[in-house]
Amino acid sequence: MSTTGEPTEFIEERVPPAGLPAAVHDLVELYGGSISSTSGESIEFELPLRRGVAASGGIACRLSWAVSDEGATVRLVCDRDVDAPKIQRILLLAAGVVGAFFWLLWPFFPNLGALAWVGGAIAIAAYFLSLRRTSGGLASDFLQRLARHQRSVKDEE
Repeated sequence: MSTTGEPTEFIEERVPPAGLPAAVHDLVELYGGSISSTSGESIEFELPLRRGVAASGGIACRLSWAVSDEGATVRLVCDRDVDAPKIQRILLLAAGVVGAFFWLLWPFFPNLGALAWVGGAIAIAAYFLSLRRTSGGLASDFLQRLARHQRSVKDEE
């Protein structure tokens, strides 16, 4: 995984503030992290690089929120950015393009039949693998889950 030393910040607006600290505690526990401090409207915690596996290192995060009339604005600041390596993503997409190219050449060059089918399979696999990537990695996923949970709890009430 690629890590940069620059802090990363994610913001989610209009999050219902009712029960937010308890939801954060539950979600940190679900991810396999640990909470280091809680004060007023902020919580500091550490998330593992791999969900549920704390042995692989961690990311220090600080979640704070400000309540307004529309809801809370939740801000998640992480000590570094953790995302999939860009070179691997580019190579994956390049393999997909080459596979699609062989697939498109097949009608004009019938001798490429077997290679075209393999190329088509690689292109489709590269497409599905590129769909699976979450933007922002683990921290962004954490904040989106928290907001989704809070909104679903509000809708149930």
